[in-house]
Amino acid sequence: MLDTGDTLPPGPRHLHMVRPHQPVWVDLKLVYPVDATKTRLPDGLDLTATVPGLLGMWRATTTAHWVGWVTFQLGPVGRGGTTHSQWVLAEALRPREERNTWSGSFPYERRR
Repeated sequence: MLDTGDTLPPGPRHLHMVRPHQPVWVDLKLVYPVDATKTRLPDGLDLTATVPGLLGMWRATTTAHWVGWVTFQLGPVGRGGTTHSQWVLAEALRPREERNTWSGSFPYERRR
């Protein structure tokens, strides 16, 4: 069983807290799918980047997809960038650390 550091009684069956928060990469192309490029704006937000984030929990959707509650920076710090916390599909996330220290943090990797 994965020790996620939970200190509260168990919640919904398909909600998994991740404690401490785990560092992840967030693929913004999958979070914000945008059609073909219209034109280039050098000072616009780059929604095609992969940015660092922190994963705080997993939740299953009604369609059996997993989403992670992730906090990440959108845009450059100090130049209009903002911090966002939102649900992100698991397919848009990947670990920022070595696999051997990460195993079990994704809900579909949990041992039964």
